[in-house]
Amino acid sequence: MLTALMATGLALTTATTAAAATVHEAVSARSAGAGHPSIIGGSAAPEPYSFMASFRLRGLPGHHCGGSLVAPDWVVTAAHCKGLMKPGRTQVRVGSLDRDEGGALTGVKRVITYPGHDGPGRSGKFENDILLVQLDRQVDLEPIRIADDPGRVGEPSRVIGWGMACEDRNNPTCKNGPRRLQELDTVRVPDNRCASLNRGSELCTGERRGRAASACNGDSGGPQIRRVGGRWELIGATSRDGDDVEDRMDGGAGCSTNPKGEPGVGIWTDVTHYRSWITETIKEQSAELHSAS
Repeated sequence: MLTALMATGLALTTATTAAAATVHEAVSARSAGAGHPSIIGGSAAPEPYSFMASFRLRGLPGHHCGGSLVAPDWVVTAAHCKGLMKPGRTQVRVGSLDRDEGGALTGVKRVITYPGHDGPGRSGKFENDILLVQLDRQVDLEPIRIADDPGRVGEPSRVIGWGMACEDRNNPTCKNGPRRLQELDTVRVPDNRCASLNRGSELCTGERRGRAASACNGDSGGPQIRRVGGRWELIGATSRDGDDVEDRMDGGAGCSTNPKGEPGVGIWTDVTHYRSWITETIKEQSAELHSAS
């Protein structure tokens, strides 16, 4: 289910009296990967992650996508969240356990998509599902370092986010999710466990103990992290389901399970693959700013 739903997002509820502009924004958010706020099978994060970001559009309900602060005013997220990133309209909350308050609240200044992300590629799924968002101000929070590599298959990792906590989208408790940030311990699994994975630029990931638990709608763009030298480093950005080739609306499969009802896997963009592009893009934008001033 997540293959389609994480890429296209959950339908947003709009009041019947909403202005036409608000309805238009809701449609854009749906196509951008918007979803109501948490990770299925996860647990409440005990301490804040200074780099964790939440995106939402003013005037629309709730958190839609996650991201990772990689520089004082730059966040990495999923390219399929691009429709949510509107300078002057999008709110970004960084470094809080609560998706609705705390941390640093900023806006969006600039959005840069990786070249070549124009839609589904050879696999029929999103390729180069990565996006850089420049905040409208620097925040006094510690960014996360991008790892040199994603680690080997079998190495532990963790995913965090405010996505759906259960898979019944008709249940308000599932759809709205907890306000507190959720975390789930995961592990890299062999690439062949994931359908239509782009080898070399994406990571196939499952729950560490083999349970039916995973990221879900609303977690798009959020971090996959692993311990390197005693600190968390960024290796991935939540992209989509890894084993539900079709969107099974009959409930036969979901974010945390495969079409047989067994524990499922997910696909994360390998942020380490794009590390040079991220670094160079931030440098280029900084150079342009200084030259203009």
